[in-house]
Amino acid sequence: MSHFSRIRTTFRHREALVQCMQELGYSVETDTTIKGHHGLHNVDIAARKKGGYALGFVKNADGVYDLVADWWGVSGTNEQKTAEELKRQAGAIQQEYAKKLVLEQAKKEGFELVSEKNEQDGTVQLVVRRWR
Repeated sequence: MSHFSRIRTTFRHREALVQCMQELGYSVETDTTIKGHHGLHNVDIAARKKGGYALGFVKNADGVYDLVADWWGVSGTNEQKTAEELKRQAGAIQQEYAKKLVLEQAKKEGFELVSEKNEQDGTVQLVVRRWR
């Protein structure tokens, strides 16, 4: 039996999410299905890494995408471990997604990226500037 776990996210911008997943090393397809242990799940965005189960994103009525995956069949995986792994991945994806949105908005307003620094605590420091 298929057991897809679902994590609520704050992702709203489809193209930024697709680009973010590609930059994180996933191959991405849109409007497709992902395979679970014993079944398929329709998704708006599918992201796959070599040798791993796929992550999917499904758009809700409010325009926010949920992260869905079925890792139930992976040896040694239980519901709690699956939820923890999904939350960990959602956090990494959220950070990359937020960075992408900030840089896109900065570019629209005439700024360019000067530097990017990954801090030890996991935060990312972006420095942008605009010449007048």
